[in-house]
Amino acid sequence: MAESHDLRRWLDSGARAMKAARGRLDAINVFPVPDSDTGTNIYLTLHEGNRAVARLSEDATHREVVAAFARGALMGARGNSGVIISQYLTTFLARLDRHGGLQRIKAGDLATALTEAADAAYLAVALPVEGTILTTARAAADGAVAAAAAKASAADTAVAAVVAARAALARTHADLPAARDAGVVDAGAAGLVLQLEMLAEAIAGPEALATLDEVAWEMRQGRERLTTEGLHGHDGGAYEVMFIVHDDRDIRGSLSGALEEIGDSVAVTGTHDLWQAHVHTDAPHAGVALGIDAGARQIVVRNVLTGHDADRSATGIVALTVCPGLAEPLADAGAVVLVVPDPATLTRRALRRAVQDASSHHAVVVAGDPQLRAAARELAQRRRHPALTVLDADHDGQVIAAVAAAALLTPGQDLAEEMADAVARTRVARSTGDALDQDVDAMVTDQTEVVSLILATGVPDAVADVVQMSVRAAAPSADVTVYHGGQSSPAVLIGVEDRA
Repeated sequence: MAESHDLRRWLDSGARAMKAARGRLDAINVFPVPDSDTGTNIYLTLHEGNRAVARLSEDATHREVVAAFARGALMGARGNSGVIISQYLTTFLARLDRHGGLQRIKAGDLATALTEAADAAYLAVALPVEGTILTTARAAADGAVAAAAAKASAADTAVAAVVAARAALARTHADLPAARDAGVVDAGAAGLVLQLEMLAEAIAGPEALATLDEVAWEMRQGRERLTTEGLHGHDGGAYEVMFIVHDDRDIRGSLSGALEEIGDSVAVTGTHDLWQAHVHTDAPHAGVALGIDAGARQIVVRNVLTGHDADRSATGIVALTVCPGLAEPLADAGAVVLVVPDPATLTRRALRRAVQDASSHHAVVVAGDPQLRAAARELAQRRRHPALTVLDADHDGQVIAAVAAAALLTPGQDLAEEMADAVARTRVARSTGDALDQDVDAMVTDQTEVVSLILATGVPDAVADVVQMSVRAAAPSADVTVYHGGQSSPAVLIGVEDRA
């Protein structure tokens, strides 16, 4: 049996436990914002770590499994909770590997590993909040340290960590105001406890926790689920921005500081030369700009208010754009937005991640560039879950039209069909800006309903003023909308949508 067998079994059991509990955890998610995705975020983070491990041979070493899981989990980390749990497990696994693995680790080394993991979780968060996953991680470590100091075995030390973590989980209901008001425990803390429970069973045996009392996650029966009406007054930013940076320097401090200036729920975690950044902000354009400046090749943006009540079994929308400035309006319309300033750099992992974020069942992908569309079609041919519908679009003017059509959908209409129809009705062009009014005039008819102008960086609004007048003459009822796309070129992207 390979030396990594027990480790693989634990990592797999942790992901399976999260898969089974993700719906319940999503339902009790109220911190940092009640966007109903903590269980899903942790599960997808663990799933990506295990996907990386699955690509290794059966005889892979313990260290190879640790490295693969750490990199996969960091690259696939979702949300604040996913970033924290990836850093926690990465640190724990590194210490575990140095001391011989699950079956050979001693009580003192296990306690040290849990302590270092808790320290790393705190370091991943710019402004730690108690009564959360962080407090529970610290409690587990303290419980393990106390057991090891009392000469307990490694198995009993693992159980002691679970006992202390469960007690801390129960206290999150009182310690975290949002959890207290909702009548629940903290969802992220509950997710961590599941991982520690699987760890204890891996070390001490499957019946190790059988006689211990579990912690109820919901303190009030019949609690009404929070809705978006209750979300608008939250303290956090309305948009979640996440990106990965390759840098062999320690950029945690500088990146965290820059993100803190534009939002909250800042988390930055790293392993080797990879850094995963997360922020909730009301200025998504600033978050995207920070990602681009740091060297991120793809940036994911979603509106946590718009997407909070989304049913993950329903059809989701993924918008791929080369225009950083379109992230906010596309996210406002309900899309998971993947900003890819250079289409040649799009990775299958980033695209797969955006699709998973949009839906667990079916996603419609609309792309603003031929290379992005080709990448989406290649992924669609490889994947069955979630199913993908890739629209026949390759211009950001068509992306705007398709996502706008989705936002205006009425009951009984088919999402993919309505979006495809909007793409078909939208004619597109690219302009240097010197003769923009003439370029638009050649496209507008009396059937034109919407004209979208997407301006590159440095192109002033004034270039669009003359277009407004000429469109009004040719199509008096048409709307002209100007977007600051922020692309490097062309100067103006034009989309002209006719009536249905």
